[in-house]
Amino acid sequence: MRVCIVGLACIAVVAACGREPRGDEVTAEARALTVIGPDGKPRMFAGDQDSSGTRLCFQSADTTLPYGAPATVIHAVFPQFATGGTLGRRSKRPCFPGPPGSSDSIAYLVNAPGDTVGWRGVPIIVLGIVPPIQMRGDTVMLGIEPGKVSWRFRTCASAEGIHATAWSGAALVSPRRWHSYYYLGYDVEPDCTPADYEPDSTDARR
Repeated sequence: MRVCIVGLACIAVVAACGREPRGDEVTAEARALTVIGPDGKPRMFAGDQDSSGTRLCFQSADTTLPYGAPATVIHAVFPQFATGGTLGRRSKRPCFPGPPGSSDSIAYLVNAPGDTVGWRGVPIIVLGIVPPIQMRGDTVMLGIEPGKVSWRFRTCASAEGIHATAWSGAALVSPRRWHSYYYLGYDVEPDCTPADYEPDSTDARR
């Protein structure tokens, strides 16, 4: 009988250690997620706010982003605003109007304070652990890379969409580290410069 009990206990321990985390469980992997991924690219996304003003989400081709990972939401329209949150569940429906993505992209919700939704412009979602948000006047600065220049953020309009960017230093005159395009589907007054969208300026390994 004692042998059987010990055997059952061992099976239970092995099962517990090898089980998949529940959908609402925050794993050590999620808590330790870094902004810069193994490929050298930042885990950053152009976000969306639905028409009800209650949800933030973004689309990603990466289906393995861990629930509960730290998230920073940045609104880059001046005066800029940023706050902390966490990565929420995968969403079966995109925010409205959803940003276009590839056919294998899925939507992720972002859990953030209620006053985060409703700010102007396209929010930038930064996934991963970062130091406390810094403000220099009305400019958000985020220490993405320890010991290096803090990143700054910018959005601007092209003919039919919004370019969202991050820079290691002052926008437009420093290396651009990340770029994403959010298609609006209607005409807007352009105010971007070539530095906002030229492909050669984006390199997360600089």
